[in-house]
Amino acid sequence: MAALAVALSGCRAVPPEFDLAVRGGWVLDGTGTPAMRADVGVKGDRIVAIGDLSGRASVATLDATGLVVAPGFIDTQGQSGRTLLEDGAGASHVLQGITSEIIGEASTPALWIPGSADLPFLTRLGIAFDWGGVDGFLTRLAGRGITVNVGTLAPLNQLRVDVVGTAQRDARPEELEEMRRRLDKAMREGAFGLSSALIYPPGSYASTDEIVTLARTAAAHGGRYVSHIRGEGDRLETALDEAITIAEQADIPVVVYHLKVATRSKWKSMPAIVARIERARARGLDVSATAYPYPVAGTSLDASLPDWVHDGGDTAMLRRIADPATRARIKRDITRGHDGWENFLRSAGFDGVTIADVRQGGDTSVIGRTLTEVAQQRGRDPWDVFFDLLIEHDGHVAALYALMHEDDVREVLRQPWVSIGSDSSAQPADGPMAVGRPHPRGFGTFPRVLGRYVRDEQLVALPEMIRRMTSGAAAQMGIAERGQLRPGWFADLVAFDPATIRDRATFERPRQYPEGMRAVVVNGVVTVRDGKLTGQRAGRGLLGPGVVRPATAAPVPVGGTR
Repeated sequence: MAALAVALSGCRAVPPEFDLAVRGGWVLDGTGTPAMRADVGVKGDRIVAIGDLSGRASVATLDATGLVVAPGFIDTQGQSGRTLLEDGAGASHVLQGITSEIIGEASTPALWIPGSADLPFLTRLGIAFDWGGVDGFLTRLAGRGITVNVGTLAPLNQLRVDVVGTAQRDARPEELEEMRRRLDKAMREGAFGLSSALIYPPGSYASTDEIVTLARTAAAHGGRYVSHIRGEGDRLETALDEAITIAEQADIPVVVYHLKVATRSKWKSMPAIVARIERARARGLDVSATAYPYPVAGTSLDASLPDWVHDGGDTAMLRRIADPATRARIKRDITRGHDGWENFLRSAGFDGVTIADVRQGGDTSVIGRTLTEVAQQRGRDPWDVFFDLLIEHDGHVAALYALMHEDDVREVLRQPWVSIGSDSSAQPADGPMAVGRPHPRGFGTFPRVLGRYVRDEQLVALPEMIRRMTSGAAAQMGIAERGQLRPGWFADLVAFDPATIRDRATFERPRQYPEGMRAVVVNGVVTVRDGKLTGQRAGRGLLGPGVVRPATAAPVPVGGTR
């Protein structure tokens, strides 16, 4: 296969027709149709021609001979709101072929307000907190220079913190109305919908009725309801039924984040879960899901605590777990089971929980060790180590949980209504931001799907998986004019070697970039060439379907771009 090259081309007598031509590749246009040998012509930030473009001059050329040329991948569950502010290169994402991501599962800087914004973080970066909402944040983010396009959801969890606080209680009528008003504002400014992370307080304190009320507001603007549902283990069926109920009662498309069976007692039950969703879809409900290709989850260590421990926020939580009597109660709840929260520790066991990161200045010797290994290292009981680590690090401990079975991962990846979401932040492989031992999904999700599950295992045909990573993801989230190689649409595209594309990131060495991704073009700008960053940053803010513009402004297509 020919090496990818960029060359200036053209004829002095004839002005170049294209700014960029991607020549000689096997084009998968994102619709699921088979590959065809074709060239792609780009002018400015748009695709203008697809076909045999030989003899038609271009300012620059990408030689894609022997490579697959496809639309840029859309990460439907990104977590890069903060990291892209700090480092717009977004290396771990764009080097996978990600050209757009949707952020805002549980929080987003786009909805920060005075009193809740992370001012020390912004001060360290020299950023003034002066954006007034979604559009303002996306403008600021893109203005700093980013390699990927970014859109955001409006998180229920964040609305609750700002309006209701951290108490374990129902929202009062006036509080619910205030959350609804703020959501309405966010939707008009460009949010793609309402999100929720219902295993995390205070989102977990919200009732179904509260969510339905807010989801109706998102639906009125053409938005989605996107949820980390209330349970993925013992309570998976009930939690999924709640999401389906919200889809029906709010008349809104629902996306279930990282669909999984996260408890050993229910391993290999994914076919029944898929059937549950299929029945809802057969009734005309728009219910779909995202997935990442790993049997290990990643979240915070304090997510293993029962909901009642978090009542009142982190300070109250830390005070409770320092008390011996309260520790004994928590231990009983985790051991016996307790309604109302996701019991990660019981599902994974001390052997199945690995410390991924601790707060700055913490005990880094525990990173990469299971709770059992840390207990042996310290000569302590694993229960005490669990509580002590949280206290030592002010609750800021990231962990990996071995919760899923590979068969269930494969079953999810087979489904045509499942997009790919990395559930990760874009970050570098080295430097001051490269701390801890993160989940490898941040560096390897999309190449792992294409290499392991598509090429090696032939679980899904390549054109179909490309569809789900591109046009399917765009339709799922409501992003217009991206996700297909189509004249008139934005020129986000990738060129990769189907024979060598693979992830290199492992749980032991997660900060490794993938192989086989030869080029990435974002808004017509070559951002990755020969598998390396070019230094160009052409990413933009993506605006959702409810965006309102001044009457004098030019019309913006649904899901348009800033």
